[in-house]
Amino acid sequence: MNNDSSGRLADSFGRVAKKLRISITDRCNMQCMYCMPREDHKENRNDSLRSNTGKWFPRNEILSYVELVRISRIMARLGIENIRVTGGEPLLRPRIEDLVAGLSRISGIKSVSMTTNGLLLCDKAARLKESGLQSVNISLDTFKSERFKAITGVDGLHTVLESIHVAGTTGLKIKINAVIVRGWNDTEVADFANFARETGHTVRFIEFMPLDGSGIWAPELVVGKNEMISRISEDVGELVPSAGSNSAPAKLYSFADGKGTVGFISSMTEPFCAECDRTRVTSDGRLLTCLFENPGHDIKSLLRGGKTDEEIADYIMQCIKKKPEGIIGIIRAKALKPTLNLMHTIGG
Repeated sequence: MNNDSSGRLADSFGRVAKKLRISITDRCNMQCMYCMPREDHKENRNDSLRSNTGKWFPRNEILSYVELVRISRIMARLGIENIRVTGGEPLLRPRIEDLVAGLSRISGIKSVSMTTNGLLLCDKAARLKESGLQSVNISLDTFKSERFKAITGVDGLHTVLESIHVAGTTGLKIKINAVIVRGWNDTEVADFANFARETGHTVRFIEFMPLDGSGIWAPELVVGKNEMISRISEDVGELVPSAGSNSAPAKLYSFADGKGTVGFISSMTEPFCAECDRTRVTSDGRLLTCLFENPGHDIKSLLRGGKTDEEIADYIMQCIKKKPEGIIGIIRAKALKPTLNLMHTIGG
């Protein structure tokens, strides 16, 4: 394969993919109301968790670590530089440190990171760091135990907070992801800002997107970036844009006194589709060039059908060229509705 990767993953809008999200499972040990299908938001029961087919993806349909490393190596040759491992909950996969080590050894890959809910991170953080993991994004939507259980379906706030502490001691870079939903946790925006100031961890506020498995998304539940900035400035301190920081898709802000950094992923109020440099491979082997692309492009049949790396690379480049404009086009068409896609099956 030609190693001149310049612009090989360019789409028709001139965007070039540099970042790859690989979802390694659709399964999760939480049942967050903005993500996972959930019957009446009742207490989590493992047998009630389902994918978009009404059940988990069959295990033989999930890509193996060998397949995930192969597709990542092919895409690295096409220009991918950064890989993020996602789920579902990625730490549910056994010996995930083997996958991280394999991804870290790929020529051209500059960083390997992970998004996790933190429930299983305490015991695995050190091994993951030793295997080459550089950073973790940990999902945390509230500091209140009962609210945590209502949002996630499990009683796990203490465990997640302990995981944040332990991960920090290993040297992993930590970011906190907080999905803000009006009427659920929007009263805690200032608490998260103070957490960023006290711990030194960047907190990223994420606007609620219609990727929910429970079908509850509605425009009035979205708390926009500007509203959150106003609340933080009034209750905590003045925010100023961080100069020279590249943390896409988040826009970073620092406090005027220099203590603490927060970010905003304003997918709904300020869509950043024009700057998107990401693509995704799902756990069941589909290439998604956009979060809202459904069903995506079948990569698994190529991996398991004897196709060469060159043939798979050519197919990937053809798919990237067809990348849709993104959610900005859906907003323009006034076609927003709940469950446009299911986050737990495609990865964050």
